[in-house]
Amino acid sequence: MIEEYNKLKVNNSDKIIFIKRGYFYYAFYSDSYIISYIFNYKIVDCKVSFPITNKVNVCNKLNMLNIGYVIDNDIEYGDSEIYNNYLYKGYNKVKFDIIIDDINSILLCLDIDKLVSIRNKLHEYNK
Repeated sequence: MIEEYNKLKVNNSDKIIFIKRGYFYYAFYSDSYIISYIFNYKIVDCKVSFPITNKVNVCNKLNMLNIGYVIDNDIEYGDSEIYNNYLYKGYNKVKFDIIIDDINSILLCLDIDKLVSIRNKLHEYNK
């Protein structure tokens, strides 16, 4: 699956590459940052996945945002600057999520009321 992704990515560096396996589509590495940012999918092992039943919704949203992608050997062209902007946003979201997870681990030892107050402030900051 990774080999197929890498092969397609060479000529489509400014597009999200989706690889279909079974009943799911997968996006890897930098593309997973963008998909995670836009759809709030969780990144696991440098990839995100979604069921094939979500294909139309995902494609419609990417078209609306003018982000190019490759899916089922079809290429949809978009704006590479927009791709890069969402990549930057997605990368920052991933970094922020890691920081939040680390902070939550540390704060679990605190009083629950203090923990809730701190968490709420962090979530407000994330908006």
